[in-house]
Amino acid sequence: MSVIDWKQRGVARFEPGDRPALEAFQRESFGSDALQLCPDHFRWLFEEPPGRDVDGPQLWLCKRNGAVVGQQGGIPFSLKVGERTCRGSWAIDLMVAPEWRLRGVGPALSETQAGAADVTVSLSMTDAAYKSYKRAGWLDLGSVPTYLRVLDPPRCLRVSPYDGGLARLVASVGKPAMTAASLATHATARLFGARLVEVERFDHRVDALWQDSAAQHGVIARRDLAFLRWRFDSSPQAGRHRRFYVMRGETLLAYVVLRVDPWKGEPVGVVCDYLARPGWLMAAFALVVEQARRERMAALMCRTLNQQAARPLSVLGFLCLKNGLRTPTRMMARPALDQPELKALVGDPRQWFVTVADSDMGFRGLGE
Repeated sequence: MSVIDWKQRGVARFEPGDRPALEAFQRESFGSDALQLCPDHFRWLFEEPPGRDVDGPQLWLCKRNGAVVGQQGGIPFSLKVGERTCRGSWAIDLMVAPEWRLRGVGPALSETQAGAADVTVSLSMTDAAYKSYKRAGWLDLGSVPTYLRVLDPPRCLRVSPYDGGLARLVASVGKPAMTAASLATHATARLFGARLVEVERFDHRVDALWQDSAAQHGVIARRDLAFLRWRFDSSPQAGRHRRFYVMRGETLLAYVVLRVDPWKGEPVGVVCDYLARPGWLMAAFALVVEQARRERMAALMCRTLNQQAARPLSVLGFLCLKNGLRTPTRMMARPALDQPELKALVGDPRQWFVTVADSDMGFRGLGE
């Protein structure tokens, strides 16, 4: 059966009356304690994002005989591609009931979502979703690296999934060298007048930062005040995030969003999002590394795709784990069929700026 047939025979956008059937499907598919079943999370994610569709939430269902047998969620966002601003949609929570798999439900759902945006992107997908997108011709952008900055090697070694001679060497001699490097870079940042200021909420200054920073990235989701207030300040998990400004005088040079997660009994700092004016990324991370060190975190982690960050983070002592802590964070994208000119930039991972603030990567902590 073709995708068009499925679109005509049961794939439609979520409506309030679908809630009981959807909850039954999600409870069976994701578990009774799934985040998808939280009413506050549902309202925030599907009803409140900036740029939400006038047609309703970006949540599509496939129903047969009144029961939901598949779902595809989307998070609308504004995507800068070169000099253009496009309608983007993060593909999330593609799920099909086992008895309906390989019967066209998954492709029909993803095709329907793709029709609502200029560019559809998926991050951290399941193996089944990856295979489905691959068959549908999505662009495979590889994986999003995880950068790990060890702050206390002995404590990291105790909880690390890695072992061997290199890990033991880092544990025995790495701390003094890395601490010295951190302090030196931190001192340099302070010498140029940069300081780290924790704020309770984002304010209008981030709009100017976005305007001055966006041009250095070929493909990046918009990070203005409207987005940041929705993603962090209005989130049901707002209290888990700490917001830092990197200031010089009255000028905002960068922001960093930090979360502290427990990992096997040790506190690990997670950089959920960041944005810096040209030339200030290293200073921003140096200040955050020193903040994490002072607060006795065992490590600092940043999952990001940003070619401009690779060298500064390496200089600051971050290890690049291309396959993440446990499994690779795959990334795929699909430009609209009627806009082939987007393919060159969108299909090049070197052009992308991605953090865990994008899509649904940052919804769960390290130990969840």
